[in-house]
Order: sequence, then C-alpha cells, then structure tokens
Amino acid sequence: MAKNIKQKSIFILLTALAIGYLYPWIYMILRSFLRHEPGLSDGKGLFTLDNYKLIIGQSGFLTYAVNSFFVLTAVIIANIIFSLMVGYAFSRYKFPFKRLLFLIVLGTLMIPKQTLMIPLLDLMVRIGLHNTLWALILPFCVDGFNIFLMKQYIDNLPKDLEEAARADGAGEFQILWNVIAPLSRPAISVLIINTAIINWNAFLFPLIFIDSANLRTLPVALSMLVQGQYGTDWGALMAGASVSSLPIIIIFWIFQKEIIEGITSGALKD
Repeated sequence: MAKNIKQKSIFILLTALAIGYLYPWIYMILRSFLRHEPGLSDGKGLFTLDNYKLIIGQSGFLTYAVNSFFVLTAVIIANIIFSLMVGYAFSRYKFPFKRLLFLIVLGTLMIPKQTLMIPLLDLMVRIGLHNTLWALILPFCVDGFNIFLMKQYIDNLPKDLEEAARADGAGEFQILWNVIAPLSRPAISVLIINTAIINWNAFLFPLIFIDSANLRTLPVALSMLVQGQYGTDWGALMAGASVSSLPIIIIFWIFQKEIIEGITSGALKD
C-alpha cells in the first residue's frame, strides 16, 4: 500500500513538472495561430495562418535564417574540434602548469559573458570584424564548459585502444580522430546541443556586433519585425519563435539516441 502511494506521488509530481515544462511551448504554438484582433465579426474565425504568412513572407526572413545557420554551423564545428583537442590534451598528456591551466578554464565558467561585451566589441572593431558574421563566430569557437565536458568524458575511456593504435603506428591526430572521437560521440552530442541552444538563441551579442540589416540573425530580426509603432504583434512574435525553435528540436531529436547510449553505457560499466 505504501509502495503504491509512493509510486502515485512520484507520477503526479513528474506529471506536474512535465505540464509546467510544456505549458510555455504549448501556449506559444496556440498563440501563434490566434488572430490579433480581440473582437471578430468578419466570419473568418479565431484561428489563422496570417501570423506565419507575415513572418515567413518577410523579404529578409530567408536571409536571417541563412545567417543564423551559418553562424551556428561554424561555431558548432569549431567547438567540436577545439574542445575535443583540448579535452584530450588535458586528459592524456602531462605538461607544465596543466592543473593551473585547467583551473583557469573552469574559472571562465564563473564569468558572465555579458561582462565581456565591451572588450569583445572593442576587439572586433580593432581587427576589422565588426559588422561581419565572423564577429559572431570567432569569440565563441571554444567554450570552457565544452572543454570540461570532453576532458571528463575522455578520462573515463579505456586507454587500451589508444595503445593498440600507437603500436600499429598511428599518430596522435589519427588516434584522436579515429579512436577518441568515435568513442566520444555521446559527449559530442551533448556539446552540439548545448552549443546550438546557446548560440541559436543568442540576442545580445548579435545585436551589438551587427549593424547591417542583411547580416542580422533570427532572434534580432524577429524582435524588430514584430515591433510595431504602438506595440508588439504577439501573434507574429509567437509564430516567429515557433519557426525558429524547430532547428533546435530537430538537432535534439537527431542526437537523442547518442545521449541515451552514453547514459546507459555509463550505467553498465563495471
């Protein structure tokens, strides 16, 4: 009896958490299909696709989407390469000041990125990258959390395959990309999702680093497209947010298998 009560309590708690998590997303979807007018007497009904037509029909929407995809793809690829290399070095090699350098990497996690806004802007202006998409890529090519993630994951990988590869004459880069990288797919999947969520939804840095309208990313462009003279078009904003959330959902759906495999493989280790 007590066991059943405990199970039901856990089920109710998890259900409440799921509803609380899904409610904003469901509200966003439903609101994107509602008409803006509070009172309707034209017989057209309450639901409409006008909000999506307004957002997708904008002449610059495709350009903004391409800009966001270009920035996101470049940042993800750079983070995979650099985080894997640095994480592997911290995990497998011995070099001077290794512990200190790793503590510095961890220390960067405690620094809010907003505090770097002015120094980064000044740097981008000085090197001539201000108002270019590279200003949104280069400062974010590596992240302290991703280095920490890869280092901790590689620490738990067996060294036998690496030694066998060395015995066969493989170099360090061959070992890294042909042995370590395939074994680190679950960690790389988490890295991709984490990087995608942070950079796809970035608003502050694209707002201050980009001046030209044709170089804007989706979050900045949507905020300006739906801002009217007397207020915000919430239906259009929700439609834009719904469309822009699809890539992140797709990325998570693609890599969820690798994440689950990583969790289960960790649980089944001897």
